[in-house]
Amino acid sequence: MLGGYMERPKVKIDDKEIELTDEVIKLLRKYVKTNMTLEQLASELSLNGWEEAYELVKNVPSWLLRNYTG
Repeated sequence: MLGGYMERPKVKIDDKEIELTDEVIKLLRKYVKTNMTLEQLASELSLNGWEEAYELVKNVPSWLLRNYTG
């Protein structure tokens, strides 16, 4: 941590890196807790289809998908 800045974790999908911002994590948690499809998740995150959404979900640490506030 330099100067109070902590780099956000990233997940590599094919030739791109997806930064796990608060917004991305919020959408991933919504996917986990609801009937959102991988196609819908891909659309929300501007990914190239459900396959990329699946790779993202598969590679995100599971502890990030938990909602500790209830």
